[in-house]
Amino acid sequence: MDDERSICIIEKSANSIRIHIRGFPLPLINAIRRASYTDVPVMAIDLVEIFENNTVLYDEIIAHRLALIPLASENALEKYKRPEECANARLGDPDCYVTLRLEVETSPTEERMVYSGDMETSDPDVKPVYDNMPIVLMAPDQRLRLQAYARLGYGKEHAKWMPVSVAAHKYVPVLEFNADEMGNECIKCIETGYPDIAEKIKTMQRGRIKILSDVNTSGLYWCVAKRCEKGAKLTYSDKEFILKIESTGALSPETILLEAIDAVARKAENLLAQIRELRRGQS
Repeated sequence: MDDERSICIIEKSANSIRIHIRGFPLPLINAIRRASYTDVPVMAIDLVEIFENNTVLYDEIIAHRLALIPLASENALEKYKRPEECANARLGDPDCYVTLRLEVETSPTEERMVYSGDMETSDPDVKPVYDNMPIVLMAPDQRLRLQAYARLGYGKEHAKWMPVSVAAHKYVPVLEFNADEMGNECIKCIETGYPDIAEKIKTMQRGRIKILSDVNTSGLYWCVAKRCEKGAKLTYSDKEFILKIESTGALSPETILLEAIDAVARKAENLLAQIRELRRGQS
């Protein structure tokens, strides 16, 4: 049935997930995509106290670099209060903040790169996702000593609180074909850029293929339009979508997706509550 609703995971890895969605409206899927950027809380460094710094970089530059280091936040969602609850919290409040320290000194003959892994955290569950992110290159006889405070925040406040590097959706491409009518030039063109699809065409001979693999189909569209006079047609289903989420590593893609769905649901419930309140006021 065309109205059938289904959600299926096509591909999943540690930091990315691709989902085939059928029967749900585009505005809802787009709302979840946008919420992945703006309404899913993650930990990020919000304030830095620099006690000593005679490196080549200004204090502000180091603070900016620290803020953009992704911090593991999977357990932080359960352990720390949400941003709205910490609006008036004092700095260092253990219910809202994690403290990270960095203290590095080079000898008169030493040069070294300071990495994210050199930071010490007050909570082992909230630490840099990657240990090899460079902060500053220190020359001989230099010192860097600072203390940073991380808290949960939303991407709508600042990009450092965005848990995703990619959140995108697209219509599902559908290729309808009849190999007997496509011609050799057509199949050769498809085979050049899309060998898996060409193999299916040769095996099936005729029918339709939903392209769920993570490929750019602009080349396939060109082949169909320029090399396949007849026998092939590429369309894009407006009832089926592929949603792709790539995490920065701060949260798993599954957690990002569920948190984004919850955020959209809360906004909808809040809107309905306000509408009901307005109606009561008018009656």
